[in-house]
Amino acid sequence: QSLPLCETFCALLAARALSRGGTPIHLTAKEFSLLEFFVGHEGVVVDRAAITAHVWDENHDPFTNVLEVLVRRLRRKIDDDFEPKLIHTIRGAGYRFGP
Repeated sequence: QSLPLCETFCALLAARALSRGGTPIHLTAKEFSLLEFFVGHEGVVVDRAAITAHVWDENHDPFTNVLEVLVRRLRRKIDDDFEPKLIHTIRGAGYRFGP
C-alpha cells in the first residue's frame, strides 16, 4: 500500500529528490517553495494571499501575475505528463493540491 500523497511528497521534499512516475523532477527554489506549501495544505483550498506570503517576501506585488506563472511552471513539471492531476484551480478562491 502506498503512502498518502502528503507523506510521499514530504519524504521526497525533505530529501530534495523529487520524481513522479519514475521521472526525476528538477525544481527552482520558488517552485520548490510553492510545492512545499501545497503539500502542507493537501486537500485544502488556499488563496493567493496565503501562497504569496509563503513563497515571496513582504515586498511582493500582489497585483502581478507572477503566482499564475509559477503555478503554470510547476504544473508543467509535476502534472502535465501525469495522472492524476494534483494542482487544481478553484475559480474565485485559489488552488487545491491533491488528486
